[in-house]
Amino acid sequence: MRKMNGAALLALFTISMIGRLAFAQKPPALLVVPSKATMLVGDTRTFRAVGKDGRKEQNVTWNVSPENAATLTTDGDEATLRANEPSSTAVLTAHAGDRSAQASIEIHSGGALVPGTAIWSVTNPPGCKSGKISQAVPTANGPDLYVEEACPDGTYVRAMTADGREIWRKRLGDHAAPSRSSLTTNEKTQPAERLNLTTRSLCDDLSPGMTKDAVTKLVRNRNLRLNDKERESNNWMIEELHFQCRIVFSETGTVARKKKTIITD
Repeated sequence: MRKMNGAALLALFTISMIGRLAFAQKPPALLVVPSKATMLVGDTRTFRAVGKDGRKEQNVTWNVSPENAATLTTDGDEATLRANEPSSTAVLTAHAGDRSAQASIEIHSGGALVPGTAIWSVTNPPGCKSGKISQAVPTANGPDLYVEEACPDGTYVRAMTADGREIWRKRLGDHAAPSRSSLTTNEKTQPAERLNLTTRSLCDDLSPGMTKDAVTKLVRNRNLRLNDKERESNNWMIEELHFQCRIVFSETGTVARKKKTIITD
């Protein structure tokens, strides 16, 4: 009986460990990206909820707690937070069907963050570790960054925007996933520590609803170029050191969308 019980316990332990290893390779059913963010009072940041493949979920509802910490607005299935007051415990929650996920936000007062502060990060699936970051070839609606992850079942690539929103996640070698050679040959590749995502750009100072006059003032304060012909349009492209900011205005002349792209030499 003791031998049988020992064998049974060993089998149970083995099955349990196999289950844990299998679980460690599965990404969460729902994830808010970026998963952590650091903001200053007055900053805005956009979040999205993604599934196991890193693609944006639909029919998502959002809420933020505490409500007085930030103003929550939605555009389609994405959520934008405008930081109202300092908080170390602000939480943004996404609900999609019976699934939910959260992002934690720290809101600081003052005019600037401490140098080296990570302004956003994304949670890795259990058992996975982030590797190098590669800049994507700039396209209108494509990713700004590729992030490699070493996982128990292989190497994955995450396609990200510069502000931490995930576009897709695929295993290297799978259909439609970029090859490792394309990341190192066709893209401008940099070690993660050399790609400075903490520097504030013009795009970081913009918020939905800002008027053209307010944006023009920010552009002039930074000594950036904006010609009169472009100013009359509703689609601006502003370039500064290391960054490019595309601004789309609504018919009423207020900021409707923005996109920051990182530029390397």
